[in-house]
Amino acid sequence: MSIADIGRFKPNSFDTVIMMGNNFGLFGGYKEARARLRNLHRITSAKGLIIAESLDPYKTDDPVHRAYHRRNRRRRRMSGQVRMRIRHGTIVGNWFDYLLVSQEEMKAIVEGTGWQVASILGDSGPAYSALLRKEEP
Repeated sequence: MSIADIGRFKPNSFDTVIMMGNNFGLFGGYKEARARLRNLHRITSAKGLIIAESLDPYKTDDPVHRAYHRRNRRRRRMSGQVRMRIRHGTIVGNWFDYLLVSQEEMKAIVEGTGWQVASILGDSGPAYSALLRKEEP
């Protein structure tokens, strides 16, 4: 099932959502991420958790990456919003957005969605994991 369809689940269907393997990126973009976080809030239990992994796009010295970030900002997209599609042999998928965010950007995206960033693991390199917890009512 596509992440766009997660709202189909009944309320309180899950206790924990695991988004490892850099899969915070499946949220696609800022607005999409906030809408999908609200959906995840609805379909998780009162003690719901999200364990997510992302990659800080700013932790690079690659001039091609930095130029891509600038181009995205000119287009009013997040710096680490990557447009891509998957190919396997002669099969070619549809284009989609994949979102790479800094720890600060993740906190900003999560704010006001019913979730809070409870902790972050990984400070030295670009990859990190975050534990999102439902906010107390």
